[in-house]
Amino acid sequence: REAAPPISLKKIFSTFTHNDQLMWIALIFLIQQIGNGIVVGGLGSTYIYFDFGYEGGLYSLFSTVGLAATGFLMIFYPAISRRIKRKKLMGLMMIISTVGYVLMLAPGLVMSAGTVKFIFITGGYMLANFGYYLIMMISIINTVEYNELLTGNRDEAIIASLRPFTTKLASALTVAITSASYFIFGVTGFTNKISALEQSCSLGAITEADKLSQIDAVLAGVQHGQTAGLLLCMTVLPCALMFVSYLLYIKKYRLDEEEYERICVELQVREAQQ
Repeated sequence: REAAPPISLKKIFSTFTHNDQLMWIALIFLIQQIGNGIVVGGLGSTYIYFDFGYEGGLYSLFSTVGLAATGFLMIFYPAISRRIKRKKLMGLMMIISTVGYVLMLAPGLVMSAGTVKFIFITGGYMLANFGYYLIMMISIINTVEYNELLTGNRDEAIIASLRPFTTKLASALTVAITSASYFIFGVTGFTNKISALEQSCSLGAITEADKLSQIDAVLAGVQHGQTAGLLLCMTVLPCALMFVSYLLYIKKYRLDEEEYERICVELQVREAQQ
C-alpha cells in the first residue's frame, strides 16, 4: 500500500475552503444539530421536572419515546429514499416535525399537568424528531466525489471528520443556549438547588426521601411563566432553526441525486481516460 499523505492544518483548511458544497452543508448541519440538541441538552429534562414533578422515570420515558422516530428512520430510510427524493423527503419531514412541535407547545401552554398533557408532549416530541439527520450525513459524504471533481483528491478522512467536529461544536452552543434560557427565565436558582440536593444525597448527607421532599419544595416555587418560557425555547427555537436549515439546503446545496450521479459518471470517464 502507498503511504498515506501527511495531513496538516493548512490541508484541512484548504479542503474546506475549496469545496463550497462542503462549507454550506457544514453550516446547515450545525444549525440542524443545534436545534436537534436543545431539548436533550437540558431544557427538556428541566421542563419535565418543573411541570410534572421530579420523577426520573417520566423524563426517561419522554426521551426514549421521543427519540424512537430516529430509530424508525434508520431502519426504513433506505426503502423510503428509493421512492422519494431527498429534498422532497426533507420537506415532508419538516411538515411532520412542525406538527410535532405544535403538539408539544399548544397543550403545554393551555393544559394543566397530567397524563393526557404528558402524552401530547411526548408524542409531539416523537414527531418533532422526524428531522433529517440521516439526510445531512449522506449530504456530507456526497461532497467527497464533488471534492474529487474539483481538486482531484477525495480527502475522505478530512470530510468525514466534519460530522463529529460539527456535532461537538453544536453541543457547546446548545449548552450556551440552555444556560441563557435559564438566566432569561430566572430558573438557574432552582436548578442549582436541585443539583446541590442531589450532591448532598450522593455524599450521604441527606436521605433519598429527604432529597425528594426538599426538591418538591423547591419546585413548588416555580412560576407558570417560567415553565412556559422553557417550553417556548424547546419548541419554537428548534422549529425555527429547522426551517432555516431546510431553506439553506434547498437553495444552496446542489448535490441532489441527479447531480451526484452526473459527477460520479464524469469521474469514471476521467479515470478511464487516464
